[in-house]
Parts: sequence; structure tokens; C-alpha cells
Amino acid sequence: MIIQTPSRIHMGLIDLNGSIGRVDGGIGLALENPNIKIKGKESDEIVIEFDKKLIESFGEDFLKSIKDRAYDTANKVLKAVDGEGAELKILSLFPAHSGLGSGTQLSLAVGKLISKIYGKELNTYEIAKITGRGGTSGIGVGAFEYGGFLIDGGHSFGKGKDKEDFRPSSASKGVKPAPIIFRHDFDWEVVLIIPKGEHVYGKKEVDIFKKYCPVPLNEVEKICHLVLMKMMPAVVEKNLKDFGEVVNKLQYLGFKKVEVSLQSDIVKDLIRELHKDAYAGLSSFGPTIYAFGEKKLIIDKANEIFDEHGISGDIIVTKANNVGYKIW
Repeated sequence: MIIQTPSRIHMGLIDLNGSIGRVDGGIGLALENPNIKIKGKESDEIVIEFDKKLIESFGEDFLKSIKDRAYDTANKVLKAVDGEGAELKILSLFPAHSGLGSGTQLSLAVGKLISKIYGKELNTYEIAKITGRGGTSGIGVGAFEYGGFLIDGGHSFGKGKDKEDFRPSSASKGVKPAPIIFRHDFDWEVVLIIPKGEHVYGKKEVDIFKKYCPVPLNEVEKICHLVLMKMMPAVVEKNLKDFGEVVNKLQYLGFKKVEVSLQSDIVKDLIRELHKDAYAGLSSFGPTIYAFGEKKLIIDKANEIFDEHGISGDIIVTKANNVGYKIW
């Protein structure tokens, strides 16, 4: 049995002010590439292997961290389905802590595959709860399950509620994934630019939430206005200009403004340069930048910035995944 997941771009958290009793809320998009693909079968123990090309591409240190996470997830899900073991071979991967949501996709893929192998059919939200994913943004879980362009409704906020303080997903274990309140197929191609930049995760991420939250209420209100009255209609009406204008404006509002400010000069220069002729944003904490518009222009500008700074980077042209995970 084989499972393939999307990756996702995270365009922003809507409300890290919390003054009306809800917090978080995410905007994002599921992508066809890069993806995670895993082959699995029943076994009497947990075995995690990698395709040879992954060993050459990623190196042993990174793959050890992936193996540890996959093993931990498999162990938790096997207990939930009364299974003994599973033999898993990871066929494709993408880098962790790059803004593409690899942690959630890996955990959900392993969990869904094992539940299918044992005929238990755990749903995605049950697996997310078991594996501790989706405690701040619901976009990764929604991308896996549904695909497409997604907006989630965040969590109740305050004493005795879903969340009592501002925390990233990595520090929000046990918090139920946020509900998806809007989902629509997405038609435009996306250019992903992955330069050298800051990789924000773990304690560093927690400290950023503590330092910069709550964000100003007027900025949250501006984000809500742009998303509800311009971005969502633009997706439905296939109006790239309106959609892209919102993407550009979001880089200077709310928590996204914080995420951009903490990135390297390379990333900030690239976003600024792309805004002159295209639409571009930082995915999650980055360093991945996503862009919409004239592909050749975007790719040429990205290569120019890479050359100016004397660095290399990956450029991927992809499209939306409008169906979520695939299993066969």
C-alpha cells in the first residue's frame, strides 16, 4: 500500500490578538509538489527504511530525525489500532522547517497508512489528535484531508478554552485541530523559491510567539477585511490580480509581518523585488517564498537575487493539490 501527501504553503495566521475570544485562524494552500510518499505493509515490528536517492539527497543526519519522527508516530498509531508493527519505506520527502509543513504531512501519512493496513480507518482528525498535530494552524491537516485553498477558524481563547495563551503548533500538543471554514479548488500555478534563510522552530518559535503576541487589533481587523471581502471572492471568481494584491499586503500585517522581519536579508530582498511585478509571500516562518504571476519573470528575479547574494536555492514550479492525500 502506498500513500502520497501534498505539501502546503501557509499564507498567514489571521488573529493573534484574541480579544474576541478566538485565536489563530490560518490561510493556506495544498500543493502537488513537493510531496511525501511512503510504501507500507504489516509487520511484527516497526521498520523504517528510505529509498536510496533520499540518502544521497538529504544525508544521514536529516534522515535520522525523520526516522525518529516516523517511528514515534507509528508507535502511537499502532497502539490506537491494536497493531504489532509496520514496515515503512519512505520514497519521497521534502526539507523540514522550510515553511512547507513536512512534519504534519509525515505524521498524518504514517498514521493514515498504518490505520489502512490494519483496516481500522482512523479519520484524519483522529490521527492528528493522536500524533499532536494542528494545535495552532489547521491548514496542514486540512491540506492533507481536502486539498485546495483553505481557511481555518482557529480556536476558542481564554481561561478554560481550547487555548489560554499564544503558542505555535509545536507547543500546542493536545489542542484539537482548528475547523476548516472555507475550502475551494485553486487554479493558478505556484512558483516556490527556497533560498538560504532562517529556519525557525522549537524553542525559538515559542519565544517569538511570547515576544510578539498579541498583535495589534487594528491589523487583525484589516487582515479579516482583506481575506473575507477580497481574497476569498478572488479564489471563487478566479481573479488573480485581487488575490495577489491581498497576498502582497499580508506580508506587512499582523503576525506575518513578524515572520518576514525575522527572515534573512536575502528573503526580504526577494519578496520586495517580486512585489514590483508579481505577487509573493513568505510561507509560515520560511524561508520558502511562494509567488504567482509571470513564471519566467519570477524565476529570473529569483536567480538574480541568488547571484547577487552568492547563494544557491531551489525553484519549483507546481500547482495546487485539490484532492488531499492519495492512497493505493
